[in-house]
Amino acid sequence: MHNKLLRQKAYERIKKAIVTLRFEMGGNLNEKELSSEFKLGRTPIREALQQLANEGLVVIVPRKGANVTTVSFADFQKLLDTRIMLETYCARRASSRITGETLGGLRDLISGMEPLIVARDIDALLSIDRQIHMAIVRCLDNEYIEQVASQLYDRVARLWYLSFKNLDKPELRTRLSSHLLIIDALDRGDPDAAEKAVRNHIEMFVERMYKKLGAT
Repeated sequence: MHNKLLRQKAYERIKKAIVTLRFEMGGNLNEKELSSEFKLGRTPIREALQQLANEGLVVIVPRKGANVTTVSFADFQKLLDTRIMLETYCARRASSRITGETLGGLRDLISGMEPLIVARDIDALLSIDRQIHMAIVRCLDNEYIEQVASQLYDRVARLWYLSFKNLDKPELRTRLSSHLLIIDALDRGDPDAAEKAVRNHIEMFVERMYKKLGAT
């Protein structure tokens, strides 16, 4: 159990550094340096890197260690296609399955965003964003779809962070309040409106990322 906890700690710390772009895309991850920085042994570091490689966040290079994976424009397009397909499907299905308890929880999450926007706590805002999307996915009660969604969000997390970190407060409010349109549509049990709201929400993200990735 002790080794498992150490591996999980290493995994969470390295993953956070990757997602928040402290470890840059394409950068090398040296086991010895990571062990020193996080005050953890080489074994949990190595096991954490292998887990992150399985999730597509790092690539293991034999005899050279590990590198943080990059996200090209082509990768972004593929992630976008997958996200639209997955989330619009989940929104339509969730419109007839979501409970009052889940809706209340989602509204509570939204209501807690304003202090985080004022403080520009991007980590916390992104955590709430992910919680909202995963709550909708879980309405389908399908562990396989949940697994796909979780892996997809791991892949797109760096892009979320890149998109969010330079937004001013009004932009953050606009981006994050767009969740309310999704929640309202789900509350009405309107699958068409839920799908449209999700698609519009994703398109806001896409527009920002096109600028970041230099697309025209």
